[in-house]
Amino acid sequence: MRATTTTDNGAAETPYNGAADPRSNGAAGRKARFIDAVAFEWIKISTVRSTWWTLFAAAFITISIGAFAGSGADAGSEADSVLREIFVGLPIGQLAICLFGALAATSEYGTGSIRSTFTAVPKRPRLLAAKALVVFAVSLVTGLLISFATYTAGTLSLGAAVAPPELSDGAVLRAVVGGGCYLGVLGVFALLVGLVLRASAGAITACVGLTFILPLMFHALSSLGDLLLKWWPTEAGQQVLHVVPTDTRLAPLAGLGWFVVCTLLALALVTSRVTRRDA
Repeated sequence: MRATTTTDNGAAETPYNGAADPRSNGAAGRKARFIDAVAFEWIKISTVRSTWWTLFAAAFITISIGAFAGSGADAGSEADSVLREIFVGLPIGQLAICLFGALAATSEYGTGSIRSTFTAVPKRPRLLAAKALVVFAVSLVTGLLISFATYTAGTLSLGAAVAPPELSDGAVLRAVVGGGCYLGVLGVFALLVGLVLRASAGAITACVGLTFILPLMFHALSSLGDLLLKWWPTEAGQQVLHVVPTDTRLAPLAGLGWFVVCTLLALALVTSRVTRRDA
């Protein structure tokens, strides 16, 4: 059975699909499984218009800036320099990914539907794992598409005298694929911020501060700022975009790995917090 309900202000809520609802045991009377929770989360996320608008915004911003920056690359530039110019829009485009991840959590708190979600999936660790998996999968696929599209648009806009970074170069391929992986992890990172703060405005503001404003402020702190930037999770994750590693930062794969570890630790802490408190 599939039905659509509306909130008090007339906005459509997520359609109900009995086959995908984890509370539904089906004809065979089987117990709800993790895959049922994943399907439940996918239906909720995929039927919200803001999901696709924010992902489109991330793609449009990053690809457009990449094409524009590529056209201004200097002749004789090294592959690392050219690729950095092409991906210069990623720090701005990543804010849209943060918006997507945060809203995946806060929109349910805003409408009050989180109570129905907790009723549907009483085991909150299972619910949060399913939610994180869906957000990661959507962010990862979107991130990879954005990364390769930005690379393509940027290299096509390069001047005739500029040597394009080739994907046949392992470091270049690692940077392009790594850019998509970074955005995938960032989506989960933003989801966790939303689960902690539970308010859209606060979560979005916090994501902007954590990924954009604070790193800018660290640049003004001299040697202490360098240390903070080296280990700051989002800054460490962005090192994967560098063809040539930076001496004062973590190595590309190590930086992305550190971002993943920090996000997983945060997921464990947030899961414990959400499990203990009321909706």
